[in-house]
Amino acid sequence: MQIYNTLLSGLAILPGALASWPFLDRTKEISTTIYHNDQPNVKVETIFQFPNNGSWIDNMVVRSDGNLLLTRLDTPEVWNFDTTTGNATLAYSFPNVTSCFGISEIEDDVFAVVVGNFSPKTFQPGPGSFSVHKLDFTKIDAEDNERAPKLPMASEIIAMPEAEALNGMATFSQGSNLVLIADSPKGVIWKVDTKTGDYSVALDDTTMAPAEGQALPLGVNALTILGDYVYYTGTTRMVYCRVKVDKDVKPIGDFEVIASGFLPDNVEMTEDGIAYIPTAPQNSVVRLTPSGQISLVTGGQVSTQLAGPSSARLSKDRQVLYVGTNGGQIAPVLGSFIEPAKIVKISFEK
Repeated sequence: MQIYNTLLSGLAILPGALASWPFLDRTKEISTTIYHNDQPNVKVETIFQFPNNGSWIDNMVVRSDGNLLLTRLDTPEVWNFDTTTGNATLAYSFPNVTSCFGISEIEDDVFAVVVGNFSPKTFQPGPGSFSVHKLDFTKIDAEDNERAPKLPMASEIIAMPEAEALNGMATFSQGSNLVLIADSPKGVIWKVDTKTGDYSVALDDTTMAPAEGQALPLGVNALTILGDYVYYTGTTRMVYCRVKVDKDVKPIGDFEVIASGFLPDNVEMTEDGIAYIPTAPQNSVVRLTPSGQISLVTGGQVSTQLAGPSSARLSKDRQVLYVGTNGGQIAPVLGSFIEPAKIVKISFEK
């Protein structure tokens, strides 16, 4: 009941808070259809934090060894976080761009990464600057043989000048060579063949489009794949949706709204369809059932525990949810609290 009341009170004050969120120029009525809480007790702890305000973790992926790769929006860097020691080290810095966004594993310890120009101060993307690159941790640059940890080999997969602002990314299926990438202002999902570099718009629907009247339109934000469905979040439309697709990522079913009335960012999903979604401007992580029932995992509108959660990833054993934050840069907690980006570990009690 305490979690129910916390989430309900957070939603009750949200319309006023939204007015100061840079992506939203107007308030919007927020649904207060809150369901019972069936989330087990959790332990929440900060396990790493960058030293400076302005740092921004945009996305994360879990490696086969259980460690995390983090992309940063405030700088064109990918970091490796050792979940055993708690140490974070720079894995790679991309030249000639300002930011890193989505990241997804395309082969064993080989990752596709979205890079481009984006200002965290003005929230404006650089036109024509977005591209997809590969980081291969199975090979070592000859010049780095004596260095530890091993640095990845980097190469460009494809430049995508038609994209407006590429964001979240997910591998479609093992062996398909395809990744799907959300283009937030354009309101579409691209598919990219990581072997050939061929790319095209795969999915396009009004649920992916930005809500009207935004200073910076932010539509489809993040996505994931489960079975024959692509699941995705739409931030300014405040929706969490899915669509059934065929092997070529063509829609073969309706675009369905699973839940609405909250501000979703990234999405992580279990094999049985439970979704964990960080809500960056609402400083919380929520849990959604396949039918759209929502409950609070941790955080809250006025809580500094999770200032600007931007990404969430489950550990290999599904007992831990790692959450990366932007430190509240999108919407400072209580209008003023900002901190350096951090990684929060949410442990689920068995």
